[in-house]
Amino acid sequence: MRRLPGEDGGPGVTRALPWRALALFLIVAGAALAAGCGDDADDASTEINVVTTLPLFADIVSNVGGERAAADSLLPPGADPHTFEPSPSDVRKIAEADVIFANGLGLEPSVLRVIGANISSDAVLVELAEAAISAGVSTIPTTGPGGPDPHLWMDPRIGREYAAIVRDTLTLADPGGAEAYSASYETYAATLDDTAQNMRDATAGVPPADRLIIATHDAFGYLARAVDFEVAGFVVPGPGQDASPAEIADLITTIEDLGIPAVFTEPQTSLETRTLEQIASDAGAEVCQLYSDALDDTVRTYVELLRFDAEELARCLGGSGG
Repeated sequence: MRRLPGEDGGPGVTRALPWRALALFLIVAGAALAAGCGDDADDASTEINVVTTLPLFADIVSNVGGERAAADSLLPPGADPHTFEPSPSDVRKIAEADVIFANGLGLEPSVLRVIGANISSDAVLVELAEAAISAGVSTIPTTGPGGPDPHLWMDPRIGREYAAIVRDTLTLADPGGAEAYSASYETYAATLDDTAQNMRDATAGVPPADRLIIATHDAFGYLARAVDFEVAGFVVPGPGQDASPAEIADLITTIEDLGIPAVFTEPQTSLETRTLEQIASDAGAEVCQLYSDALDDTVRTYVELLRFDAEELARCLGGSGG
């Protein structure tokens, strides 16, 4: 594996260099990848085999890479990256990949361990959150151990940075596609800019006192920041954890004291969803839904995820969404 070394990089996990240094590294890796993708790097049929951890990252790659980058997600729709365990067929995808995009920051630890053990020696692994932080995006602390909240893409402005990192990585791996990648990125970046404005417009009618999010896990800080909301509480910091009776009682008290009209489950969680549904019943709150890590038949793309969440916040908390 062409490892992107950092001060504290561990086995099977890359740490992002500052983005300019990362670009210099990828120039070297890109030459090898371009040679492996076809005899003529300028041929429009050149195709980079890209694997991502999350489906929403595959969607970003598809929007930027077009026909030159075949993107495949290790996680199927509806899967939770915090707890997902790759299968033997996923190992094959990893071994055959030219470029792999993960998030990092502890979001998909089991997947990254399998990637580290099976990635080809001449492939490139880029952790999007780490690279975005190196590019200067502002992070939000998590309530649990492990540093910043890893769900950076929930702010479309940071999603734009993710797309730029994808563009630069693909360009360095496939120089013949530079013009196509740049044009696709500009189109997609404009869509993300429009999405950011649409999210603010959709939630503009929510009263200040109701701009509070109660969710199943700590995944919505960046979404809250993007639309001027606040995370008021959650069942557990991360999926697969258990809330104590005292924590459940505190969350009920928070909902009642603040008069929060609705709470938000997530489609990829089960135990936490049942717990939050009971909390909502006890507190007299409506149960609604937000998306963070997963796509499904209702929300099929990254842009749809962002727009759905903004409209759901508005619909359930007293705004104009619908």
